[in-house]
Amino acid sequence: MIPSPQYRHLWLPVVSALAFAFAYTQSPLYYSNQNQYFLHGLADAGYGDLSTDWLANTSDPTPLFSAMVYGVYRTVGPAGFQAIYCAVLMGYFLSLWGIVTALPFAPKTTPGQWFLAASLILIHSAIVRMASVQLFDFDYPWHFQTGVANQYLLGTGLQPSVFGVFLLMALAAAIRGRPLLAAGLCAQACAWHSTYLLPAGLIVFGLMVGSVRHKQYQTALLTGIVALLGVLPVLIYNLLTFAPTSSEQFVESQNHLAWLRIPHHTDVNRWFDLIAGIQLLGVLAGIVLLRRTPLGLPLAVAAGLAVVLSIIQVVSGDATLALMFPWRLSAVLVPLATMLLLTYFVHRLESINQPLLFLIAAIVLILISVIGAVYVSLNRLGYQESQAEAGLLYHVRETHLPNDLYLLPAGFPKPATKKGSWASTFVPVTQNGNPAIFELARFRLSTGAATFVDFKSVPYHDVEVLEWHRRVSKAAEWYAVNDWDESGILSLVIEEKVTHVVVPAGREIHSKQFAWEYEDSAYRVYRIRRAK
Repeated sequence: MIPSPQYRHLWLPVVSALAFAFAYTQSPLYYSNQNQYFLHGLADAGYGDLSTDWLANTSDPTPLFSAMVYGVYRTVGPAGFQAIYCAVLMGYFLSLWGIVTALPFAPKTTPGQWFLAASLILIHSAIVRMASVQLFDFDYPWHFQTGVANQYLLGTGLQPSVFGVFLLMALAAAIRGRPLLAAGLCAQACAWHSTYLLPAGLIVFGLMVGSVRHKQYQTALLTGIVALLGVLPVLIYNLLTFAPTSSEQFVESQNHLAWLRIPHHTDVNRWFDLIAGIQLLGVLAGIVLLRRTPLGLPLAVAAGLAVVLSIIQVVSGDATLALMFPWRLSAVLVPLATMLLLTYFVHRLESINQPLLFLIAAIVLILISVIGAVYVSLNRLGYQESQAEAGLLYHVRETHLPNDLYLLPAGFPKPATKKGSWASTFVPVTQNGNPAIFELARFRLSTGAATFVDFKSVPYHDVEVLEWHRRVSKAAEWYAVNDWDESGILSLVIEEKVTHVVVPAGREIHSKQFAWEYEDSAYRVYRIRRAK
């Protein structure tokens, strides 16, 4: 059946978006940041014994995402999370496509459009990223889609940050003369993740400036009103939930988060390197290409303000401003710039007038991307984790009882000596019996058991951040001592209601009240016998 003319133009982007989602691949559940952001929703849904976990009972920074996790888990099941992320990947592609097809230099021929789509698929594909790691020991293609400071939209799988795709959708609406819809989409991104409040605000302000520039004062006012009304529930929730308990506690907690937990996102001196500079030059080139479009002035204004705020942060050293991530707008602008530069390149290539060559090249690139994704997935060349933890996680998953509380090894890592940002998604993990970098960060969701604390997963309310810091500090102190009876540590651990102690290989921790439960080459598990 031949599609009708009004729908025929949809085949190319929709089929390409499906190929994009497949070629990109996604991590298995539960991986990396999912271990934090799925916790509240899964605990509410009755997953394991997580409802008793301390972190699961802290203030939820992403309530809408948690509600989605709860609903999907209770109805569709875990497979629903993968389906949603697939839809997000398609939305990412279609948003970029919606922007570039409105450009004066967009490819005019169907073969040129297919070649552009195939190029975007390839540059995001798992096989190209894996090949880069294998050849150069570095995932260079990652930096075509991620912003500076490793601030990204897509990442490895479903998490709140992926809904920053709504900001790309907003730009697609704005370039087609629909600023009110763009404002609403910006607000939607903030509803899923509050970290988008600042970049969304910068985009909306830029759109308002663009409207004023064309003397569309009413449109500018309505754009601001729509955005404000859209984010008002988010602002109210955050104000009521995360208002400072006291100025001293707030400042201390912000310092812990910014400089201790996520300095790779917040410390400009740590993440700014040559690659970040090249990314910013790419963004500048992209804005220049947009100069004669409805997005030119708005994005120039938004990017300019982001730079000014970033400079203020660097000069002031303020942790709160660092945690607002003035540079997070680059997570939107870098992939947009990549698409714009690809589009301009294809536009210039069209002048050679070789449509058959374009079509053949497009087919080859898409086949490489899709077949490569199959190869990467079947051979498990991405999203690897240390198997040293596998035996322990299986044991706890099968044996833990309600109200068990596991003490895990935790501590504050040494600052990285390497400057810049990088992705480890397709970096092979050497199975040498050592734990992952974030030791046992997947313990909760892998086992369904409650834990005392881990370093990677953190709360956000000031007093809860301080409690997280206390717990990590205590865990580090306790694991540094061998005899828990003579030192009095065991009584402190029991006061925290800990029932099981996980001891990594190489540490000799002992107590007369320890009852051995499990041991492998990497970990031992002791149950604490309660005094009668």
